[in-house]
Amino acid sequence: MRRSVGTAFLIGFGNCGGTIATFSFLAKDAPKYVKGYSLSLGFFGLAAICCTLYFFALISENRKRAEGLSEHSGKSEEEKGRLGDLNPDYRYML
Repeated sequence: MRRSVGTAFLIGFGNCGGTIATFSFLAKDAPKYVKGYSLSLGFFGLAAICCTLYFFALISENRKRAEGLSEHSGKSEEEKGRLGDLNPDYRYML
């Protein structure tokens, strides 16, 4: 379910990007399109920051799970099997 929601967010935000681009690259700003390219670079920077923060959050979560500090530690194998990626034995790929 998480993967499905993530895919839907990706498609939705991609469509929003197309709408924003329509209103930021205006003919009156030609040929330099300073406003459009500034917005594009700003969103690129925001995406880079978010990806970096997510990377470090996953490293932190993998460390917690390796040390047994996960909130789901100590459950039976059957309970762990039903947890999916919340399973304390699951490691996020980086």
